[in-house]
Amino acid sequence: MEKLEKIIIDNRINFDTLEPDDKHLERIEAKLNNFNKNNNYSFAYLLKVASVTILITLSSLFIYNNLKSGNNKTLSNISPEYQDVEQYYMAQVNNRINQINELNVKDNKKQKELLKKEFTELDSVYKSLQKELKTNPNDERVINAIINNYQMKIDILSNIINFLNTI
Repeated sequence: MEKLEKIIIDNRINFDTLEPDDKHLERIEAKLNNFNKNNNYSFAYLLKVASVTILITLSSLFIYNNLKSGNNKTLSNISPEYQDVEQYYMAQVNNRINQINELNVKDNKKQKELLKKEFTELDSVYKSLQKELKTNPNDERVINAIINNYQMKIDILSNIINFLNTI
């Protein structure tokens, strides 16, 4: 590379003999001006498309969240006391799930499938209880069934933790 640079520097006078036509520079300037005009138009168009896309996405998310929260009635929606109860049980369930994750269940596929099956069953029961709670928000039997479901989840998770600790 240094040899090439040296040759160019030494023979610079020989390279600079031809100059481009004056119209050549004018053509380049005209192309650059057209490019800038088209580029500004494209950018403005893309900005409009992006803002419309963002608006549609945010509107869709807002509608989806409102419909989703309207379909699922929880104990928290009924009274502050039930909200405290629900938060307590959810914290207990999450605590036990974290304990199970710490016990390295991820490597054993059989245990993983068993856990998945248990959670699927309990979640399906919970979802049906939520639907029942939506139709009968003040029915103590439904409220007690939801609380019992949380307690069963905690008991099952505790049994799993005890089993994993004995292994």
